[in-house]
Amino acid sequence: MTAKKSDKTNSPPRLRTGKVAARIQAGRTGLVPSALKVVEVIVQDPSRVLTSSVSEVADWAGTAESTVIRACQRLGFKGFHDLKLALASDLATQERDRDDLERAEEVGPRTPRREIPRQVLHNSAVIMQDVARTLDLDAYEGALDVLTEARRILVVGNGTSSAPAQDFAYRLTTLGLVVQAPPDTFAQHLIARALESRDAVLAISHTGATKETLTAVEAAHHRGARVVAVTSHLRSPLATRTHHLLVAGGPDLGFRLEAMTTRLARLAVLDTLFVGIALSRPKRSREFLDAMADVTAEHTL
Repeated sequence: MTAKKSDKTNSPPRLRTGKVAARIQAGRTGLVPSALKVVEVIVQDPSRVLTSSVSEVADWAGTAESTVIRACQRLGFKGFHDLKLALASDLATQERDRDDLERAEEVGPRTPRREIPRQVLHNSAVIMQDVARTLDLDAYEGALDVLTEARRILVVGNGTSSAPAQDFAYRLTTLGLVVQAPPDTFAQHLIARALESRDAVLAISHTGATKETLTAVEAAHHRGARVVAVTSHLRSPLATRTHHLLVAGGPDLGFRLEAMTTRLARLAVLDTLFVGIALSRPKRSREFLDAMADVTAEHTL
């Protein structure tokens, strides 16, 4: 028992949070096996990678130097050096929050009930920081332009993305936008086929591979409508069918909680879109928000 504890204590700290971790989480699904080996080296011993050359990392991963560089680029970095710069910043943050991160790793069936709220809320704060570091601001501005100028907007989300889609469509309506968000997949497809180039689709999908969502997006794309997507993965079928891709993933917290954490990240990105749209047309937004306040008052006892 003592030896095991010592081994755990002496093992290098894994990469748990930060820009590199978030991009790895978002881009992992689109990597080939050789690139995944490079990612595993980075995650398992980031401190070692930080002080190593590209050839040394290639040796540890059992692959070529070119594969290491391509893996970095596929994750959204210019190259290996660019990744190391981000890694240095991430490790400094991780060292500062080391105790909290180590406790976060222990979330699972054995976690004391009274510890769960603190750990989950801490992890939520970490997720928000990661989203802020990795959100593509060019894509965000493009998405704002599309949604603000659209004649009408179709919001699509199915499965666990259905509730966020319904909520966001409702909130866009409070800003005076013409929005549809039918929960029925046939209705989604039918409306998408009636869209035009002046219209837009906002698709929300954790995996970016939900068939029903892709069907509506493809129909809208064929009609010339602009597509904005909020998803957890940098590379997915949805990513290839969108004009403005907003990736909002979260770290793996264990016990199959990835979908829960990424849901929070997607909600945060939707909030940024709501605020951005409201501020893009302040007078009109204020008028409709005032009207919404009046309606709420009329329905309040």
